[in-house]
Amino acid sequence: MTTPEADGPPAPMRRIKLSDQIAEDLCNRIARERLAPGDRLPNERALMQHYGCAKGTIREALKALEVQGLVTMQSGPNGGPEIRPISVDAAAQQLRRFLHFQELDFAQVYALRRSLEVTLGVSVVGRLGEAEFRRLEANMAACEAANAGDQRGLGRVVEVDFHDILCDASDNPLLAFMCRFLNSLLRDLVEFRSDSLTEHEAFGAHNLESHRALVAAYRAEDAEAVRREMHEHMCCAEHFMQRLDAKFRKDLLSRRGANGAGV
Repeated sequence: MTTPEADGPPAPMRRIKLSDQIAEDLCNRIARERLAPGDRLPNERALMQHYGCAKGTIREALKALEVQGLVTMQSGPNGGPEIRPISVDAAAQQLRRFLHFQELDFAQVYALRRSLEVTLGVSVVGRLGEAEFRRLEANMAACEAANAGDQRGLGRVVEVDFHDILCDASDNPLLAFMCRFLNSLLRDLVEFRSDSLTEHEAFGAHNLESHRALVAAYRAEDAEAVRREMHEHMCCAEHFMQRLDAKFRKDLLSRRGANGAGV
């Protein structure tokens, strides 16, 4: 058994900056008081008095919360830090930054997507109203026009948007977020190494046929048909990705790829 001396001197403890401590305490306050978007934190003067520190320290703490997307600074006499909702895009971008340093392939993505899209698809049966059906119909019309105009990149992007419309109808925020995140990877960060017109036309035709079958099943509120159609759709989409030799861009920090993807 070794002694502390044999292991060498202990590593120095990292000193946490006061501004970081204040930022963390303000996060706890937001959670503890259940503050909602639009609510305000105390202004700078009140925070300086509460924490007994300089204006620069408070501003640094608030800037950290602003960078995280938790607050936005309102100017004027009644201004101050206002709680803001964190967007799906902002949260997804953090996950992309993590995945940028990982190995990512389509087998991994579709291992999740085959399960999650089916679960989400079935969960919104009976939750789609005429407004949602109009959006789905408009999306399919846009896909058909893109396919007819040989706008393959646009077609692949719009096809993924169909699935985001289903996410909007979900009452499960975690499930909807995960599906949206996978959709964003496919929409923004995929390139095709095969430019085969025949394969792209077949892919577009498959997606349009699957989406029409799904809409018909949703209108009939047939959960089993939705389950069957979505599962087949996901399996076929993965197969087309392989045939078109699709790959993720190496730079997952980018917002949008050049060619778009299919679903």
